[in-house]
Amino acid sequence: MATFLFDYIDQLDTKWYEVDVLIEKAKKISESEPALYNAICRSISVLIVAHFEGYIKDVVKNVVKDLNNSVEFKDLPEQVKRTYCTKYLGQNLDSIDKNYEAKLKKLINKFDEINCQISHEPFFYPTNKNPNPSVVQNTFAKFGLPNVFHFIHESDFDDIFSDSLSQIKDRIKNIKPELLHGLKSYPYAFDIKKYNLKKTSYDGKTLWQEFLEQINQKRHEVAHGNEFDNVEDVYSLETKKNKVVLLELILAGIVSFKMTPILKEEAS
Repeated sequence: MATFLFDYIDQLDTKWYEVDVLIEKAKKISESEPALYNAICRSISVLIVAHFEGYIKDVVKNVVKDLNNSVEFKDLPEQVKRTYCTKYLGQNLDSIDKNYEAKLKKLINKFDEINCQISHEPFFYPTNKNPNPSVVQNTFAKFGLPNVFHFIHESDFDDIFSDSLSQIKDRIKNIKPELLHGLKSYPYAFDIKKYNLKKTSYDGKTLWQEFLEQINQKRHEVAHGNEFDNVEDVYSLETKKNKVVLLELILAGIVSFKMTPILKEEAS
């Protein structure tokens, strides 16, 4: 049986179907119906962010399902255990409760004994916010990736912002089959090193963080009535949509690489 993450990534194109429909419609009416064209483009800018927000939540759910399906609690990555235990202990409040770490270790040991299954809620961002860089960082940090953008910085995908739309689509076509092959069974086997995805030291904002900030800002301006004129053409929006799709594949590859504990069958 294929993993839950495999099935989700395999169907990722269908998640974007409504955006693709709007893009094609906008292309057809760009000159004949300017008012409708502008309305569609504004809608696309909002939907791109909405779909990425849904993706972050869905990846969390499917990774958790795969872990529950294949891994004993005692063999989970340490950060996954710690994150799950916040469901019962709350966030680290060392300044108030000096015994937090001791309580955390005690609870982890108890769950090790009873082989507790984890749930996805503790891995979500605590408030329902748009998927800006800090939200993405916070989410993946709960799986043991303190700054997931540092894996992408200086990777083979860092020069995407000078690529044409066709080149970005080619990148998607190249990486998706390899990613799916690596996600087919558990433990995942996607080779992030092939794409030079490795943790780097970087103090400023990466290009991908700046990109996410831009699309979130655009979404905010449209959704909250700060901007009523369309300032982006459909081809620019299509390029942004495909950059987000590529980012989704990259993030799935990185988190799959991190989640490589012992199988239940091997542990028994």
